[in-house]
Amino acid sequence: MDALIWDEARTCFGAAAYTAAVMLCRKLLFHIAVDKGLPASNARGRAPGFQECVNHLESEGVITKTMLGWVDRIKDVGNDANHEVTPVAKADAEAVGAFTQQLLTLAYALDAMMKAQGVTTDDKVSQ
Repeated sequence: MDALIWDEARTCFGAAAYTAAVMLCRKLLFHIAVDKGLPASNARGRAPGFQECVNHLESEGVITKTMLGWVDRIKDVGNDANHEVTPVAKADAEAVGAFTQQLLTLAYALDAMMKAQGVTTDDKVSQ
């Protein structure tokens, strides 16, 4: 699912549909949090809030404290895209896209590379 949404976001970037691209990047953060163990809905059937997703990703080690500023950027630009009439500027969209791409790399690609080499993320660094 995440790959399909990322492909769609990239298509939006290519078509200069920056507002749509940012909205998809924001949505991807939710999908990654759920994929990493956050329940997709609470007892009332509601999806987790943005901050809940961020807290979960941080507690799972997917993002670090130094990355929180970028996550806030996804939230802020994404909120503008969702709730304001103003279109998202290309530079803002590109920043959000760059962080989202890195988040996907950290959440999936690097673990997959390690597994392909027979190393798990639980292995300790030898000294």
